[in-house]
Amino acid sequence: MRLVALVAALLLAGSACSDPPQDAVPDNAQQQCDGLAGFTCTTLSVPLDHSKPSGPQLELAVAAASNVDAPRGVLLMLTGGPGQPGVPLLPRIRSYLDPAVLREYQLVMFDQRGTGTKGIDCPELQRAVGGSDFLTPPADAVDACARQLGPSINFYGTPDTVEDIDLLRRSLGRDQLTLNGTSYGSFTAAQYGLKYPDHVRSLVLDSVVPHRGFDPFGADLMAHTGEVLAATCTSDPACTTDPVADLAWLVQRGELDGVPVNGTSLIESLSILSLNSVNPSLEGVPKVLHDARTGDTAALKEMFQRATSRGTPYDELSAGLHLATLCSDLRFPWKPDTPVAARPGLLNAAVSKLTPSQLHPYDVETARNQLIIDGCLHWPATRVSTYPTGQELLPRTLILHGSNDLFCPTAWAEWERDHARQAQLVVVPGSGHGVQGSQVDQTGKAQVRAFLLG
Repeated sequence: MRLVALVAALLLAGSACSDPPQDAVPDNAQQQCDGLAGFTCTTLSVPLDHSKPSGPQLELAVAAASNVDAPRGVLLMLTGGPGQPGVPLLPRIRSYLDPAVLREYQLVMFDQRGTGTKGIDCPELQRAVGGSDFLTPPADAVDACARQLGPSINFYGTPDTVEDIDLLRRSLGRDQLTLNGTSYGSFTAAQYGLKYPDHVRSLVLDSVVPHRGFDPFGADLMAHTGEVLAATCTSDPACTTDPVADLAWLVQRGELDGVPVNGTSLIESLSILSLNSVNPSLEGVPKVLHDARTGDTAALKEMFQRATSRGTPYDELSAGLHLATLCSDLRFPWKPDTPVAARPGLLNAAVSKLTPSQLHPYDVETARNQLIIDGCLHWPATRVSTYPTGQELLPRTLILHGSNDLFCPTAWAEWERDHARQAQLVVVPGSGHGVQGSQVDQTGKAQVRAFLLG
């Protein structure tokens, strides 16, 4: 999600209290990136526990463009998940940034803690859910991952990454960064902006996760799915079915023609289809849902096979890091120090307050069984992420959102705009998740160019 400039990073084991000079980066700390012409690769050493700067360290991969004298400074790109690395995604991200932006800014990316080839690899959990936000994780796999992490489990919240970013900034000798984050990256960028507003030149927040956090039950997200499906069908004269009613019917099946069909499997596949790199228009989805309801499940089976996060390797999106971050960042019906054995009663009490109308076309079982709830139910008590008391974003901010984004409802972007002092919100009709990366609609790319060069 974040990219840094100059060339490389300084090993900062114990120097967290003073900004190093720009020439403090040793020559032997840098090397040309394999397959990335014009970029230098290095590693940044950061404390596992920022309160103990001389304690155990994490080595984070960093890639920085060679134009160290770029007139507008560093553009740090932040990836999503949580769990995606940064450096391996650099070619794709560079391809959708405007050439003028790449000339004016020094592009930097890094692998956030717990991601990439040196990241968290929990094999059982990774096999079960891959990079999913929604699939129900087996309790044994969650327990095994937590045991594997041991005491380090406490140090993968977003505030830890915010401090890593500031060490990265200082290692480059930069006073300010421009941050551009997508999805979870937008949350991280905003958190940095809240903690260190004087060190932010501007923010681009794409496919927004609001900086207040969100309800882990996802009621607003589920309701948004119905709104998007209804609008998709209304705008297509060939659509004569009711995709919202068909989806609600399928959610109740449990199994259909030998295929497991439930809310978590459906929300998983439909959300993936809403990625701008897949099928943000959701073309054909109403027919798939209606055919399945009327007995023809072939297209639904194909959708489940094609639009799934299962099989994603840990170095592309770490399921272990995903849980470690979300279970620290979010607020649940139980307190952080509540023993695991005492949590189900508190969860059941909270679930009993959910109403079908809140969740339609999904249901209470979907909300209860999705990864964030069921995974964090079994996750051991960890340190809770703490955030700045001030909740108004001060830096100049561009917010991009796709109307068909089924990962992040549009209301999240509207909330973010309303809690930023200098924010412009652009909602792109028909666009999905990851507005800048769309190869069909160039609105996001053009908006970022105008904002960053204006």
